[in-house]
Amino acid sequence: MSVGPNSGSHPGLNGHGPRPPEGAGTEPLATVVIVNWNGAHLLPPCLDALAKQDAPFTFETQVVDNASADGSRELLARRYPWVTVVPSDRNLGFAGGNNLALRGVTTPFAVLLNNDAIPEPDWLARLLAPFGAAGGNRLGAVTGKVVFLPRFLRLTFSAPTFSPGPHDPRELGVRISSVTVDGREVLREVLWEKLTFGAEGPPKAPFFWTRGEGELCVPVPEGGPVTIGITWAADTAKQVTLGWEPDPDSEPEPGTEAGTGAAGTGAAAPSRTLPVGAEPSTVTFTVDAGAPRVDVINNVGGIVLTDGYGADRGYQQIDTGQFDNAEEVFTACGNGMAMRTELGHDLGWFDDDFFLYYEDTDLSWRIRSRGYQIRYVPDAVLRHVHSASSVEWSPLFVFHTDRNRLLMLTKDATARTALRAVAQYPLTTASIAVRTVRQAWRARSRPAVRPTVLRVRVFSSYLRLLPAMLRRRREIGAAATERRVSLQSWLVER
Repeated sequence: MSVGPNSGSHPGLNGHGPRPPEGAGTEPLATVVIVNWNGAHLLPPCLDALAKQDAPFTFETQVVDNASADGSRELLARRYPWVTVVPSDRNLGFAGGNNLALRGVTTPFAVLLNNDAIPEPDWLARLLAPFGAAGGNRLGAVTGKVVFLPRFLRLTFSAPTFSPGPHDPRELGVRISSVTVDGREVLREVLWEKLTFGAEGPPKAPFFWTRGEGELCVPVPEGGPVTIGITWAADTAKQVTLGWEPDPDSEPEPGTEAGTGAAGTGAAAPSRTLPVGAEPSTVTFTVDAGAPRVDVINNVGGIVLTDGYGADRGYQQIDTGQFDNAEEVFTACGNGMAMRTELGHDLGWFDDDFFLYYEDTDLSWRIRSRGYQIRYVPDAVLRHVHSASSVEWSPLFVFHTDRNRLLMLTKDATARTALRAVAQYPLTTASIAVRTVRQAWRARSRPAVRPTVLRVRVFSSYLRLLPAMLRRRREIGAAATERRVSLQSWLVER
């Protein structure tokens, strides 16, 4: 059976790939759904890679356009006539946008793909293969490996720290406001979960305070030397040391310092000790062409913590093969998730009220409530652009992640877990408000009220949706074959 953009003629997997699921015949086996909002610059790499999928079955492709104003629909009509465009007259978000297409899907399987993701050539075949393997009848969904799109230079970081005072208990290193690679700004693309305390400052000019030690991953071209620029400041003049893994095929550069490789191998590692002062300044350094580039994991299935927060399994870990075994996971990622269409229709797909974030965790919880499993397969690989469609820690991000976590727990968790999380939220909000006022009084400045106002908006929206969530909770419980307390055995301690 051949594959193309809905139809085509090339040799599939030549008999050496995974066995297709039951039902793979002349009719399309799956429908790939992509939600797009002003993503004309993202769609071509995604759709070009989808057109080149090598699989022993045919599939359909639908792009839901959430009222884009950037020429996305014109692009699709001109360059991708094989794609079915599902238009929306307003932005329905990820949840509602997907539902607009999913509710009309008739193929045995539905597959979700972000417009900012690029699938490997065998991604779709690998993703659907478990449904046709032994025990596949118990699978409700399958999720693959998602890695960040560029490859990265892994840098170690070390700097003296200081304490801002009693109003801020953190031990801070330096404040970074810009990172460039060969002159291109990449601040928002840097991965530094293990080094910084998250984005601070206004959305259009964020900055990051570092810890004293850690590592960051900087997106770099695949070949050639790169020049990295960092704009930073600190409490006082100090020295910062940055190191990286050596070129395994070259001698140490003159002027570099011997140390332990970033991977902990004990090999001599090049490093630079650079100055930072109280005023912002920019330093630059060049990394040789042979410095190793690494893949960094975005998602290998999901987890939910005991306090109710969802998380990407393996997030920002260097991909060294530690997740190369297929296994059952608690939740599937909405980017690169395959699901039985019949089950999706029965569950009502995503919850429209979630709009953005936690909708896939909620759906996964409901899949499991019906007794189905969710499997992670490491050889179904997507490359994903980090925060291409939304800005991490922006007000939009915080509003929907905070509110939707409470909505999800209200629907899916045990009453005790849900009540604890919901009751804690206004208490934490009040504590933040009091601390903000105290900090402003000590500094003789105006209090930063926006974070508190945002949290008030979150809780107000939650209360408005609470009656609907309680009704859905009763419906989920009535149809469930697995008890909530049993499902929560999957929850992970922080």
